[in-house]
Amino acid sequence: MARPAGREGQTPSPLRRRILHAVINETPYQPARVTMQVRWSDVDLFGHVNNAAFLRYLDDARFATFPRIGVDELGALTEALLVVVKHEIDYRAPLTFTQAPVVVEVWVPRVGRSSVDFCYRITSGKTEHLLARSRMVQLDRESHRPRPFTDDERVSFEGHPGPEVVLHGW
Repeated sequence: MARPAGREGQTPSPLRRRILHAVINETPYQPARVTMQVRWSDVDLFGHVNNAAFLRYLDDARFATFPRIGVDELGALTEALLVVVKHEIDYRAPLTFTQAPVVVEVWVPRVGRSSVDFCYRITSGKTEHLLARSRMVQLDRESHRPRPFTDDERVSFEGHPGPEVVLHGW
């Protein structure tokens, strides 16, 4: 069996191995790709994009991909709130200020009854800067109790399937 590798002699990253495994086993991998510019204000005193700015990139990509999360077609708030309950991030390589755009990929590996997981990858050129995942739970606006997703909400999330990212442990 041929070994899945990028360049000759290199071991593929855990995400690349999961993607290749998903492709071989016919699991769909259809991330949304959102292009963003690094702003000068995103860069900290160490000369690279600050961790808080990376979280904003993830949020921006998620909202660009799923614009109806918590709002209707006119932009009014809906009866449901989708709130972040967990973020996990592996920083792979520093990202410095650049005029070249960065690409944020976002996909959904799991949709539960009232929760959904998002995975992310940020790259510029051939450099992978970040892998991350978030879990969000949908709440009823009045009771603040978990509220199941509607069929339409599920269809929206299932439009960008992909594998769970493998992050480094502590």
